[in-house]
Amino acid sequence: MSTGKKNNSEKPLAIIAAIVIIGVLIFAVVVNPQLKERKLRIERMQKLWLTLAKMEGDLLIKDRIDNAYLQIEPLIAGSSNDQQEISFFTRELNDLYSKLDVKIRSLIISPIVKEDSYKRLSIKIEMSGHIRNILNFIAAVETYSKPLRIEQLDLKAMEITDNIQASLVISKIVSESKNIG
Repeated sequence: MSTGKKNNSEKPLAIIAAIVIIGVLIFAVVVNPQLKERKLRIERMQKLWLTLAKMEGDLLIKDRIDNAYLQIEPLIAGSSNDQQEISFFTRELNDLYSKLDVKIRSLIISPIVKEDSYKRLSIKIEMSGHIRNILNFIAAVETYSKPLRIEQLDLKAMEITDNIQASLVISKIVSESKNIG
């Protein structure tokens, strides 16, 4: 009789052990690989979200640059030919220094430097006058409504009190017009 009771009490233990072994096998074969795959997919998705955020940031920066260019483009838009652009540039400078009491010693137009999408016009101006007038001219160039740049500035004292001789190289960027036709 003792052997019969032993078999009866071992059966539930054997069934429980078989269920645990089957559960471990199912976990090891089916569930665990799915959990690892899910973890990898979540990491990949997080990297993609980060890449998307960077791309959106880059697009916002590009839009800001495009908007800034659209605002500046009319300021640097070229007229028709090189001679007209140089003439217009010299007139702009003449308007700036004619209001001041300065003596223009020389005005030298440098050759136009052509790049892929723009041209750079440069003019060297040598002038003399009271230091206040020279500084007012420099301030007028820097605050002019269209973008002008002082590339070079040399100041020399003169024998007359508070008078100086100034040599400036002023440049202007003009966009290259695309003529189709």
